[in-house]
Amino acid sequence: MQTANLTPTLHSLFFLLAIIFGSILAIFTLMLIALVSKYFMNRILLKNKRNLVWTPISSIERRSNLSYDEFVNEYASIGKPVIITDVVKNWKASEKWTLDFFREKYKTVKTDGVRDRNNGTNISMTIADYMDYLETGNSEQSLYLFDFHMFEHPELYEDYEVPVYCHNLLEVFPEELVNKYGFQQYIYLIIGRKESSIGLHIDSLCTQGWLAGIYGRKRLILIPPDQQEFVYNGEVDAFNPDLEKFPLYANVKPVEFILTPGELLYIPSMWWHQAENLENTIALGVNTVNEWNFEMVVRAASEANPIIANILGFLLEFPWLGRVILANRLL
Repeated sequence: MQTANLTPTLHSLFFLLAIIFGSILAIFTLMLIALVSKYFMNRILLKNKRNLVWTPISSIERRSNLSYDEFVNEYASIGKPVIITDVVKNWKASEKWTLDFFREKYKTVKTDGVRDRNNGTNISMTIADYMDYLETGNSEQSLYLFDFHMFEHPELYEDYEVPVYCHNLLEVFPEELVNKYGFQQYIYLIIGRKESSIGLHIDSLCTQGWLAGIYGRKRLILIPPDQQEFVYNGEVDAFNPDLEKFPLYANVKPVEFILTPGELLYIPSMWWHQAENLENTIALGVNTVNEWNFEMVVRAASEANPIIANILGFLLEFPWLGRVILANRLL
């Protein structure tokens, strides 16, 4: 008798739970649809608003005591390069990072970040061997340590502070998700030999570039985006252009200057640039994503992988969702 009375009660309870679960699922589905709709509506609006903006220059300005708002209004939002003179000199790295420091502390460390500029291949060598090359190596070689992997030596991060100007939207990503999908902030510790050069290029995926001079002077050339059709996709040597082979380069109006130790160079998205070391040099390069190049970065990523690009855009639009997705192992 008691079992017979219990059966309808259980049926009612299961029915109630099904209604509750179904309601929760429906609400979650509607919320997800609303978020996705908002994201794609914002993307449509941003495609019309956030096009490439750049400001032509005849020389590069050097600024100190620059506030973040001034940087945004006078440089970042209008695509204009600038050198900030009073940031890097306050870093520990400005005095600590010398060729002798890396030779002594990391001499047995092997790196595959050395590029042979003569043939474009990467080679593996110890830091001690690379330092020997800088001082006494074959002058016919053109080896460039373009990326000493700092993530393998996190103690180096303590020697500098990320300037307020280098705001990076990728910082909102959970670290595990960042590493899994390659959304990491690009940080390069670059050590180069006197008279060596990194060829003419723009930074990948429309990111904006920062270059901090730590040790030794660099000579640089910047070329604005509107002159892209004249640079032959970076094949031309901007410091010694062969106008017979690259005649259109005669139309370029490059801006040339010297970056000295203690200075921080801001390179807006899509600006072509080439660097030559006037001395043995150490520099720190960073590529970032912010409000002014975010849409360009997503568009550029879409050409390589539309799925990953939309994940990138969606998580940048809703940072909290990355943590939820990661916690539930949905990606």
